[in-house]
Amino acid sequence: MHTRNEELVFYPSPRKLLGLSAAAIMFVLIGGVMIGVSRNEEDSSVSILIIGLVSVLFFGLCLIYLLYRLLNRKPSVVLNDQEVVDDSSYIGGGRLRWDQIEEIMLYDFMGQRFIGIKLLDTPAFLSRQSGLKKLLMKLNRGMVKAPINIAQQGITLPLEELYELMIDRWERSVQSNKARE
Repeated sequence: MHTRNEELVFYPSPRKLLGLSAAAIMFVLIGGVMIGVSRNEEDSSVSILIIGLVSVLFFGLCLIYLLYRLLNRKPSVVLNDQEVVDDSSYIGGGRLRWDQIEEIMLYDFMGQRFIGIKLLDTPAFLSRQSGLKKLLMKLNRGMVKAPINIAQQGITLPLEELYELMIDRWERSVQSNKARE
């Protein structure tokens, strides 16, 4: 059990970031090959060109973000008595007060483990996001159980342990707020 007001800070694993960067480079190269093949062969389909372009653009952006995270050693997740700060991915939730959270769950999606955070007012949260992040969060929301998700790849601590720590802080906050009412 952690004491009150103790801030818990968790960082991404450099090894995982390097592995994901290598995978992103591979997909960028494969996309580049697909683009090259589609441009050099007269009977190749347009779909190969489109898949190649999407691969280069998407995984290229992923690579830029991963390299940024490798060079900028900011925390992935911070927990304290007032809030959780989720910067575990590009579409991390940012600063979320415990009283904004409706539910915290642990679930699996496509063979990967996540902590999902459901908010009391998801539309208001999404309206405060901007640009590409807002678009990706809306797309993500249609595929997974919660608008905010923390994947194991974003932190070094086992996800189950982070989940327990988050539940503890969230429940203490809820009890504290009820005691004040």
